Amino acid sequence: MNAKMKMKKSVSAAVLWMISLVILIPLYLVVINSFKSKAEAAEMNLSLPTHWQAVKNYIQMIAEGGVLTGFKNSIVITCLCVTIIVVFASMSAFVLQRRKTKTSGILFTLFLTGILLPLQIIPTIFLCNFLHLGSYLSAILVLTVANFSVAFFLYSGFLSSVPKDLDESAIIDGAGPLRMFFQIIFPLLKPVTVTVIIVSFMSVWNDFGISIYFLNSSENYTISLTIYNFFGIHNSDWQLIFANVVATSIPVVALYLFLQRYIISGMTSGSVKG
Repeated sequence: MNAKMKMKKSVSAAVLWMISLVILIPLYLVVINSFKSKAEAAEMNLSLPTHWQAVKNYIQMIAEGGVLTGFKNSIVITCLCVTIIVVFASMSAFVLQRRKTKTSGILFTLFLTGILLPLQIIPTIFLCNFLHLGSYLSAILVLTVANFSVAFFLYSGFLSSVPKDLDESAIIDGAGPLRMFFQIIFPLLKPVTVTVIIVSFMSVWNDFGISIYFLNSSENYTISLTIYNFFGIHNSDWQLIFANVVATSIPVVALYLFLQRYIISGMTSGSVKG
């Protein structure tokens, strides 16, 4: 029996390794071709470069691709969006989880419908123009709203496992609503907060569909849009395009690797009420 179990585990591990290798092939292709010359990168193969040109490719890409401006815009937009999402999604989820009224139930359902309903770009553009919000502010607000429902859902599931006795104890001790939430409840939400940060950061940072409509100036382009703009200028320079893709992906990959241990706990901690 033990031998059979070990055999099954070995086979399962081998299958998972094979699947992982298949997934890693596109990543390897992008990275290795960013180090090649123009002629070698155009071949799109998995071979190592004959002459490594990493420094030259990346310097040229940064100089001509507007990456630094895009990086600055992406940092500002993403950080603002993630901050707004974390603060307001956690507060709204806490209120609606604690208040079991008909109105709160309706609001709860409305918040969650944002996960299912697709974003209508054209009416949203007309609304933002009517309100004179400006392209930068419009992009921040629309990206925040587009990712709000998922964050609200995660916080709601997690808060269902946080006992209400903590609220009552805080009120007895004289804590007001804001103090109770930010000093007592919010620190307990660390696992799901980190999950929300990662999910929202990846979604906003990699966004293309919303940003291309609202940030319609090269000065406002995010780093994801620089790939689109750069490809239009250097559509045959695949080594530079791949270098741009790598530069765009580094912040997201770094954040994910740094905080990945919190993702599963944040996703599952609220699934079973404790």
